Amino acid sequence: MPDVKLEFSSERIDAAKQAGTTYTSDLQSIRNNLDSDTQGSSLGNLVQGQLSMTEAETRYQFRSGMPNKIAKSVNEASKAVKGA
Repeated sequence: MPDVKLEFSSERIDAAKQAGTTYTSDLQSIRNNLDSDTQGSSLGNLVQGQLSMTEAETRYQFRSGMPNKIAKSVNEASKAVKGA
């Protein structure tokens, strides 16, 4: 993963949006590969598709989870400061 800046909320929003866009693109690519299988979706291609989907899901969870976790921490810190 390239160096991602998450200091400002706009950067965290952009990172989460990019994670969603990449995930959607990955899933579309997997679907296109399965649709273009001339052998009628052989077992090997179906297994490959499932593994690719698992990898895409894991990548999405990581890329979207980091900005979301940071945003949650910032909000909790803000509430703590307001309550002090």
